[in-house]
Amino acid sequence: MTEPERRAYFKFVGPHAEGLPLVDFLVKRFTYFDSEHWTHLIEKGDVLLNEGPADAKHVLRNGDKVSYLALMRPEPVAPTKIPILFEDEDLVIVNKPPHLPVHPTGRYLRNTLINILKEQRKSEMLFLAHRLDRETSGVCVLTKTSLAKDKIYWQFFKNECDKTYWGLTWGAPLPASGVVDAPMGPAGPGQSQIRIKQVVGSPESKQAKTKYHTLSTKWIEAPEWTPPEWPGMRKMMKDRAWKSPWPISLVEAKPITGRTNQIRVHLAHLGAGIVGDKLYDPDEKIFLAFKDQNRSLETRKGAFIQLSPELRKHLILDAHALHARKLALRHPRSGKMIEFVAPAPSSWQGLYSPPK
Repeated sequence: MTEPERRAYFKFVGPHAEGLPLVDFLVKRFTYFDSEHWTHLIEKGDVLLNEGPADAKHVLRNGDKVSYLALMRPEPVAPTKIPILFEDEDLVIVNKPPHLPVHPTGRYLRNTLINILKEQRKSEMLFLAHRLDRETSGVCVLTKTSLAKDKIYWQFFKNECDKTYWGLTWGAPLPASGVVDAPMGPAGPGQSQIRIKQVVGSPESKQAKTKYHTLSTKWIEAPEWTPPEWPGMRKMMKDRAWKSPWPISLVEAKPITGRTNQIRVHLAHLGAGIVGDKLYDPDEKIFLAFKDQNRSLETRKGAFIQLSPELRKHLILDAHALHARKLALRHPRSGKMIEFVAPAPSSWQGLYSPPK
């Protein structure tokens, strides 16, 4: 009987994780197993530290190499065509497509941005500088050298990078421009049926600020749609019946802080949720129905997730319409400010008017 095929995935410990016990680092970094399961894998020898045996309680240091020898399992499909916006000896800047996780998480190990690029380039010298959600598209920074890895890491950590996002919203935020100052955190008891949801006014809220500006609004004739009833949309439609045409706005957002799902939560808080956002739909049954159907239906060939006809009419897009449009940072070698702009996904065509 042949041994099951395994593949090694590794992660270098950064300054932010220094001092953590190995098992706590693994639970935080790879959330698909709990501490008990990671401890079991460490004891089995499936986790290595600096290429040697590991101990679950070992306290990590900056630069340690943690390796996980994973069984090769079937994974959800993900895009493999990744447009390169810029590359030099230190950096690779890409326009990440939606439906592609940046690093191993959940059911994704091989089909991730970092591993696909390493495989395509036949090189392990590639490091993620920051994260984007799986469904979020746009500018994503990877580094190729130790110099770049350290310097870019600290720019993101100290919030020295200028990040600009575009989002398509149902209706428009109220008011049309401003700064949202609304502390947020994980949903507490009685606040949501969904464990992973973030909410404004959580018992564990932390400061969260987002600057935003509505760039344009387009009214779309689509009688077959059944959009969510966001307050910002209801106000724009005034007293007329809830029917087509529907207003969709292009909103520019700049996160001042960096909380999980911050832009999506803040736009929902303003009454204008992101188009295609299953998690923050005002009706939580949408997200629960999506999770249930994706456990039971096979993904169509060429599609990255499955949407029933009912969900398609409600969500319109299969990925939430949030895009990392622009990023400015200092080059790690020259120190000069450089800026990158990523075109919006092709799936957005026809849904918004270009900003004036």
